[in-house]
Amino acid sequence: MSIFKQKTINNIITFDGIGLHSGKKVKMKVLPSGVNSGILFKRVDLDKDKSLIFPDVYNVSSAVLCTTISNEFGARVSTIEHLMGALFGLGIDNAVIEIDNEEVPILDGSGKMFVEKILEVGINVSDSPIKVIRINKKIDLQDNEKSISIEPSKINLEIDFEIKYKNS
Repeated sequence: MSIFKQKTINNIITFDGIGLHSGKKVKMKVLPSGVNSGILFKRVDLDKDKSLIFPDVYNVSSAVLCTTISNEFGARVSTIEHLMGALFGLGIDNAVIEIDNEEVPILDGSGKMFVEKILEVGINVSDSPIKVIRINKKIDLQDNEKSISIEPSKINLEIDFEIKYKNS
């Protein structure tokens, strides 16, 4: 299986459980999705025009006790860490998560059951490459005494930084 090709799951996976923080019953399905669609949460208990939530850094609305993502309409899903970790760890780039409540079920308290069910249905590897950011040339930015730079590496991603403050 190529790590450089986009992946989804072969079949629908269903989870039933309880939200850790809300205590509410929840049914959740993870569905296969097409290339370049990414990971998408869909609240099936809400108006379909307002139910889609993309799990990215700009949609994190809280990180108190768990990660909560929300959209501009106030739809939200919380405790996404174990599911997202399982998807990332298995290289799943594209999936739709249909959920009928505000919190991913806690299951056994880890990502183990998510991983097991994904492996059980199998992973579909597409012919489409994953999106990769490539640094082709060195870039420097200077703002008075502040500066940052990035440059290509032929070996790996290495981040080296230093912060200096004029403060006793």
